Amino acid sequence: MSGNGSNMPLAGVRVLDFGWRAVAPISVRTLAWAGAEVIRIESTTRHDGARQMDPVPQQGQSSFNMSGWFNNYNANKLSISLNLRHPKGKDLALRLVPDSDVVVENFSAGTMDRMGLGYEVMKSLRPDIIMCSHSLAGLTGCWKNVKGHGPMGAAMAGLHYLAGYEYSDPISPGHAFTDYAVNPHVSSFALMAALHHREKTGKGQYIDLSQYESIISTTGTAVLEYSTLERVQPRMGNRSYHASPQGVYPCASVFIDDRDEDRYCAISVTNDEEWSSLCGVIGRPDLASDEKYATFEARKANEDELDEAISAWTSDKPAEEVFRAMQDAGVPAGVVQNGKELLEDPQLAARGHYRKVVHAEAGETTYDGPPYIMSGVDFEIKPAPLLGEHNDYVLKSVLNLSEDEINEGYVEGFIA
Repeated sequence: MSGNGSNMPLAGVRVLDFGWRAVAPISVRTLAWAGAEVIRIESTTRHDGARQMDPVPQQGQSSFNMSGWFNNYNANKLSISLNLRHPKGKDLALRLVPDSDVVVENFSAGTMDRMGLGYEVMKSLRPDIIMCSHSLAGLTGCWKNVKGHGPMGAAMAGLHYLAGYEYSDPISPGHAFTDYAVNPHVSSFALMAALHHREKTGKGQYIDLSQYESIISTTGTAVLEYSTLERVQPRMGNRSYHASPQGVYPCASVFIDDRDEDRYCAISVTNDEEWSSLCGVIGRPDLASDEKYATFEARKANEDELDEAISAWTSDKPAEEVFRAMQDAGVPAGVVQNGKELLEDPQLAARGHYRKVVHAEAGETTYDGPPYIMSGVDFEIKPAPLLGEHNDYVLKSVLNLSEDEINEGYVEGFIA
């Protein structure tokens, strides 16, 4: 292994990140947080589209370094600009492999092989290399040539079918939900396990992550129910098989930026004790003593009535007041927050989740930190790299190129 020699959990691990947009870059960020040296291989000739996502440069500016979206998901990484379409650019990328531990990419199935950068090539240069590919439907099977990204994978996995209300058509969960909430975490866990396995056995491996297959895990028991009982789960909005009543309840609106903004609070009752407490909070002890709602099954059968009763109490109260009243009574609840409120959330602030980071071009920006705390480890969040910012370090210190060789690369266009 190579790297910085610190006491971070993954110090000494070097990762080559060929990732694009979301899944692979977010996955590898987990390793970068933990001290791995992650080298993003990108190019000015075909830059990562994430570099042009919001916030985009102001009128008159030309920069691929301003995107808050890109910068957040690429914290703690290095960047080298290589034109992989040029044989010499590809050769430089391959020269990094013998001193690297992990290679990650999320292009369409077969792209890395066609570029001469596939697993067999990587393994020939470093037999114990760990490589992870994140294609939509994996590299084998009848769907291997299907191309797409998060929303398409979510639809293929059945997530869209289950999202929405019983009386509505299927809907998307919103944006490329699975690119953030599912696949990167499956991938980072697999990479950690592969590193552990290699430490024990000395063997590397190739991880073929089919994005839509890992997305299926978010559908709960839907596939199992259909395959064993031939029962199709219905759409149920914000309700649950395991809680009742459960929903997102309307609260008093607030006046922001010259308009009323709707506010909601999520409430979930998982047992009889919480049910009794909820009835006390909303001033309806009669519901707690009513045999009609005495058991979980009974409450499930009468959820429409219960939602009306709860909404009648929440609708004229601030969402924060509803949340605190429920939490104080031991009833699980949470305010439905917008982005600004998440940044100001006191619990996340107490855990130090969001970090202020000064970026060379974007200035002071808020980044996500690790969603976990480890004893004895102080996770430092470093700004995302400018495009090609670490060319000199990688080309000189890692690849041992001379100034003349580097200048030749810029002139010929394979360092670009």
